[in-house]
Amino acid sequence: MAEGMDRREFLRGAAGVAAGAAVSQLPLEALATAAGKASAKPVKGGEFLQGVASGQPTHRAMTLWSKLSDVEKAGTVTLEVAKDSGFNRVVERRKVRTQRRSDHSIKTRVHGLDPHERYFYRFETGSQNSPVGQFRTLPPPGSKAPVKIGIFSCQDYVAGFYTAHAGLLAEDLDLVVCLGDYIYERQFYEPQREDTTGANGDGEVQTLPEYRDKYALYHSDENLTSLRGRVPLAAIWDDHEVEDNYADEHPGAATIDPRVDFLKRRRNGYRAYFEHMPFAPAGRREGKKNRFRIYRSVKLGHTAELLLLDQRQYRDEQPCGDTIPPTPPCTDAERNDPERTYLGKEQMAWLKRRLESSKATWKLVGNQAMIMAFDVPATQPINVDQWDGYGADRAEVMSHIAEKGIEDVSFLTGDIHTFFAGQVSATGRQSAPGVPASLATEFVAGSTTSLGVPETINATTGVPLPPEVQAAVADTVFLKSNNPHFAYSNTERRGYGVVTASTDKLEVEYRSPLTTTEPESTIETIQAFEVAPGVPEVQLV
Repeated sequence: MAEGMDRREFLRGAAGVAAGAAVSQLPLEALATAAGKASAKPVKGGEFLQGVASGQPTHRAMTLWSKLSDVEKAGTVTLEVAKDSGFNRVVERRKVRTQRRSDHSIKTRVHGLDPHERYFYRFETGSQNSPVGQFRTLPPPGSKAPVKIGIFSCQDYVAGFYTAHAGLLAEDLDLVVCLGDYIYERQFYEPQREDTTGANGDGEVQTLPEYRDKYALYHSDENLTSLRGRVPLAAIWDDHEVEDNYADEHPGAATIDPRVDFLKRRRNGYRAYFEHMPFAPAGRREGKKNRFRIYRSVKLGHTAELLLLDQRQYRDEQPCGDTIPPTPPCTDAERNDPERTYLGKEQMAWLKRRLESSKATWKLVGNQAMIMAFDVPATQPINVDQWDGYGADRAEVMSHIAEKGIEDVSFLTGDIHTFFAGQVSATGRQSAPGVPASLATEFVAGSTTSLGVPETINATTGVPLPPEVQAAVADTVFLKSNNPHFAYSNTERRGYGVVTASTDKLEVEYRSPLTTTEPESTIETIQAFEVAPGVPEVQLV
């Protein structure tokens, strides 16, 4: 509470602000509406067990999120935003309605904030307070100030502890980005932590209540909820938010006990995802066709623009049966079939348009799966679930970059549980340094907890990689000889990336905890990189 204000005064003030803020508040889908539009009573009881979060940032606005547990009836909670942690300089009070349909998720958008300023916020029911969250708005459009972004992906709860998130908490970040696999729909590894969600208590979720339980489990981790409460979150999904290796309307093949029609399961996964994320679908104003659209851009001053992609919802099926490695090997014609799409027509047009029109120094592409080729042996891709299986789309994006003279593009990538960095050409590979020409760079930031390529393939398929392939994947010298576009690879460590964009260079640091099998760990920098403006090459520092 603000100093000198009792609960009745606080609630009266919140009601008045909510009524006056109807224009400034952006409706965020059917999950939350301003209480000024309804006469709902304040919620009594309930708990904010999943903490708070902020997202969808701009230099003047932010979306704020929380979720009530152990409450049945719809009602209102009160939001308070201040410029100080003691809430003496309150800049916004309003009531926000919760709904049973969204399982009492709370989202509301606050406008009129000052650029690049820190704010504190909290929610309140009639008897409970949420944890206090904080965020910093983004730099204004013309700002050339450096911006700092944390990137992570693949945070399988049972595979280990979120020691990496403790490291991200220690960074002074403008934004943290999840590049996919925020949850895992079933267990793939020998558990380090228990997951009894799902109808069978085995961790496999398919119904909407089961997906909700999965997010509640992940948000029981203090490091994850603390990170969400400290730094604005941007996120894109990959496959495990629904089902391993699915492609648009085509299911994957890793489900142990299919209990729900796939399209219904996908809808359940998508709906639970948005209920638990501090942002609305980008296509919410565009009707049912785009009700779950996640691709969007985030402008970070003049220094950087982040373009977030969706490589699951619009893609065709993977070529060659999606085995790893493909058996028999996929032919060039199959992998580069111009009829097979990865992004879909509309998203491809959007990406090309945004790349060409961006005024930012650095164009950072939030990318679920690697765009560099990953060959074992040379010229034979090991994973056609990534851009390697959709060569025509890769060539179209990279050719557009070349033809339009678009400089300083860097892909920030998750998915493959391995640290990679290197150069990107129109084919994804280079037969020798500089041939074909590098057009962009890529940084693949490992995984938060999920194990490496051999272990994941074994856990997913039940069939270990052939010994010679397993040895090749673990051998960095062999990987580099078959993939000369790689500047760096590390198949052993888990962790995250820190990306600092400034007008004179792009800096990337890979950080890794010593262990993810214990709740606490020392974090160390395992490699640092730089990219100079106008030179699409990764330099090790």
